[in-house]
Amino acid sequence: MTKEERYQASAEELLKLVGGKENIISAAHCATRLRLVLKDESKADVDGILKVDLVKGQFANGGQFQIIIGSGTVNEVYKRFIETGGIAEATKNEVKQAAAQKMNPLQRLVKTLSDVFVPLIPALVASGLMMGLNNVLTANGLFIPGQSLVEAYPALSDIAAMINTFASAAYAFLPILIGFSATKMFGGNPYLGAVMGMIMVSGDLLNAYAYGTAVTEGTIPVWNILGLTIEKVGYQGTVLPVLAASYILSFAEKKLHKYIPEILDNLLTPLLTVMITGFVTFTVVGGIMRTAGDMLTNSFVWMHDTLGIVGGMVLGFLYSPLTMTGMHHSLLPVDIQMVAAGGSFLLAIASCNNVAQGGATLCAMLRTKDKKLKSVAATSGVSAMLGITEPAMFGVNLKLKYPFYGAMIGAAFGGGYVTLTNVLNTAPGTAGIVGFVCVPASSMLNFLIGTAISIATGFIFTYIMSNMKKFNRELEKKETAEEEIAEKETADTSADIFPEAEKGVICSPLTGKAIPMSEVPDDTFAAEVLGKGMAVIPSEGKVAAPCHGVISALFDTKHAIGITTKDGVELLIHVGINTVELKGKYYEAHVAQGDQVKPGQLLLTFDIQKIQEAGYSVATPVIIANTHDYKNVEGLKNGEIHCMEPIIKLEES
Repeated sequence: MTKEERYQASAEELLKLVGGKENIISAAHCATRLRLVLKDESKADVDGILKVDLVKGQFANGGQFQIIIGSGTVNEVYKRFIETGGIAEATKNEVKQAAAQKMNPLQRLVKTLSDVFVPLIPALVASGLMMGLNNVLTANGLFIPGQSLVEAYPALSDIAAMINTFASAAYAFLPILIGFSATKMFGGNPYLGAVMGMIMVSGDLLNAYAYGTAVTEGTIPVWNILGLTIEKVGYQGTVLPVLAASYILSFAEKKLHKYIPEILDNLLTPLLTVMITGFVTFTVVGGIMRTAGDMLTNSFVWMHDTLGIVGGMVLGFLYSPLTMTGMHHSLLPVDIQMVAAGGSFLLAIASCNNVAQGGATLCAMLRTKDKKLKSVAATSGVSAMLGITEPAMFGVNLKLKYPFYGAMIGAAFGGGYVTLTNVLNTAPGTAGIVGFVCVPASSMLNFLIGTAISIATGFIFTYIMSNMKKFNRELEKKETAEEEIAEKETADTSADIFPEAEKGVICSPLTGKAIPMSEVPDDTFAAEVLGKGMAVIPSEGKVAAPCHGVISALFDTKHAIGITTKDGVELLIHVGINTVELKGKYYEAHVAQGDQVKPGQLLLTFDIQKIQEAGYSVATPVIIANTHDYKNVEGLKNGEIHCMEPIIKLEES
């Protein structure tokens, strides 16, 4: 199957499993996840979704039903998902409002920041990495003692200067990007938001980075308007003032659209919107929000500088839960503000968290017995090391739980080290191993040591917890696994223990009470519509292979299994009546479709008591599905019967 066919097949399957297009309010995607808002999440078949080829995990958060697919692949699946379902992009704003109704105020705030800044991440990462590359070229003593690469090789100086120009543009004009994104998110005209951002970093204003010096020297330029003195100061490197201005602009624009006559709307609304927003921003809101942003930044700096290694460990330990809830996006404005002030420690903390998730995932890959989970862990663990944690976190670590705890501990140790050594990033960048390029040359080694500590401790603590029943649920199944090994060993010698019955005789796959098919409490089976045979009311919750054969059918609900014998008998064993409604609950399969089986080999186990408590009969028809190929199908015994005791005789035509 080609990649395109896999994308299409996965999209079509997911559309059905989430309840069809009728159950979808809207669909979107981020770097790794398909994000849906569903009318009724209970209609989504989560177990089925997790079995889809390209799916690595699933979770619901903040009113959104999110399916983890992976970086790059999600774009292709989303495109086909939208086309197949005929889902209109225009409904996304309505969906955001519907999803927001399910959130508390804190979740709404986090979602707002996420919606504003997530679209900007590619631009910020690209610029940050270019700044990192410039650091590599200009760092003194990084490669050559006492010299930078630019000093040693002057021909590189213009390349470094050009890269620096490219890198600094996004941060110099960041309010323009934020203004566009935030105004769009608030429901206003994003281009007016960009204009407001341009005004806030206009060359006619005092650059915000020179504000401190101007205050000291008493040279702050001002406007004198109607008795008001308004400082002519820009907002470079700030975040909160632009967010506030974007909200005011969107609010004003919506109100003006309502009251200005349609004939003048296109002329007056943009004019008045920008003028009102600009005046309010420079007179009141801008200064207040600048102060609020400084206070928020200072609080994080206080925690870092005052609590030291303890503060770093606390931040590292808590970063994973923040990421799980999406609240880590709320730290991006703080990071940008601290970078503008000279350096931020958040990239190092975030990087320790991400690589710790990767280390824990790779340990889980070695420890889990689930083959699909191993495959997901192998790729998502490496992805987490490079900064994309969603597949690892939601697809593996949270599913098993103990790797998530191990990653939190790993991030705490790494966070403590990078705080102790005061690792600061001078540009936002990718939070992973490659983030070292965004820190000064003098801190690069400590950055890498911190991430190495996180990987190692995340791996080690995950390994320790994987050996503890308290954390690793798979250990609770150890006895069952040992039984399966014993059963497999038994199956290997089953031809001696359970010799093949004579030709034309089928043995009972269960121990219990044999009854004629007419006594089965179901009209379809009793009338032998599906074929003739016998039934067993089991006294033990085990189904064994009654003969040599191939598993020709194994239902997802595990309540029924088909075997084709080497003599061509098509046997159907149906454990319980109407038990398909249990959807596999209380059943466990020990073989897969296509497996070769021997007499006495364990096929299924089931919990008789719980099935009966759920209101279902455990009477198990043993049916010859190809009855028409035989002259006669005859039951051999009623009453108590043991597994592998003859129960049905076939007479060939």
